[in-house]
Amino acid sequence: MMSKEKCHSFTEDMANREGRVNPYLEVVKWFCGQSPHTFPAVLLGLVETISAKFPQRQADFAVMSAELELRMTDLLGRDGIFVYPTHPRTAPYHHQPLVMPFNFAYTAIFNVLGLPSTHIPLGLDDQGLPLGVQVVSNHGNDRLTLAVARELERAFGGWVCP
Repeated sequence: MMSKEKCHSFTEDMANREGRVNPYLEVVKWFCGQSPHTFPAVLLGLVETISAKFPQRQADFAVMSAELELRMTDLLGRDGIFVYPTHPRTAPYHHQPLVMPFNFAYTAIFNVLGLPSTHIPLGLDDQGLPLGVQVVSNHGNDRLTLAVARELERAFGGWVCP
């Protein structure tokens, strides 16, 4: 759920709220193996810094987010669930997400909307890579996502060592 109150920026969080990390410098440090942050975190800090230069666009995104949240909460109702892939494909190999940076959107959208989501491992694909889905529900229905996850995990056998 998007809050109207001022919250800390991600670059402030990256600096443990003791100042602000310079994301441009962090990109250089990351490529030199000197950044303590993950590459996705550095990119998020960079996107945040650049997008702050376009306040109208940020306001437009906030409106879109609020509209989507309303549509999802209406769709889910009091006791609905939404089963959705956690990722567009099975588990990627190490560092592979760096060349597919927007695949995180499958989970990020529910974080932005503030909706509870629980991942359920469903086994392995034909190449032996883990696959799964997430169960999403309405605000305050964490217990429902956990209960559905428990049942799906039982039905599919849960986590399997790849």
